Amino acid sequence: MSASNFDPIVFPIGEYAPVGQFNRLQINEWIAEVDQLPTLLAKLSSQFKESFLDSSLRSGAWTIRQLIHHIADSHHHAYTRFKWTLTENEPMIKAYDEKAWSALSDATAPIQLSLDHLSSVHRKWVFLLEKMNENDFSKRFQHPETKSFHFLYDYLGVYAWHGNHHLAQIKEAFARFNHN
Repeated sequence: MSASNFDPIVFPIGEYAPVGQFNRLQINEWIAEVDQLPTLLAKLSSQFKESFLDSSLRSGAWTIRQLIHHIADSHHHAYTRFKWTLTENEPMIKAYDEKAWSALSDATAPIQLSLDHLSSVHRKWVFLLEKMNENDFSKRFQHPETKSFHFLYDYLGVYAWHGNHHLAQIKEAFARFNHN
């Protein structure tokens, strides 16, 4: 995306930039970000009223409630993809239709279900991540839609960014909601 096409409402922390190689210091920062996300999201969400949860992130986008459920669903997939990649040789991972998932009836459920799920998944994921070595992080999987291969060290960065990206979107939407 060129700088002229960059929308700070959509990408409040910018786009993810792949690192291209294993870097233990960067990995440790990302593990810390993955570890902190459930707490940060739960703390922020404790301020929300139902009217905000059912408001759209922006015109044509998911509701805040759907976005919180999406974060839990997506990070559950990421954890599972790590496990596949650690136990299989360059697996072809399973993609999912996140838009279709966001239209299922559980996308209207209380957000506490997804906050609890995200917290549990992240605790297990962080436990796993902290035990991984450079060889583990250098394993890769193939994405079925793009046929591209992804190293786990870079995929961790994608999901640290993903969590921070959606957290920033929600914070900014909450600020806009409270000013209207």
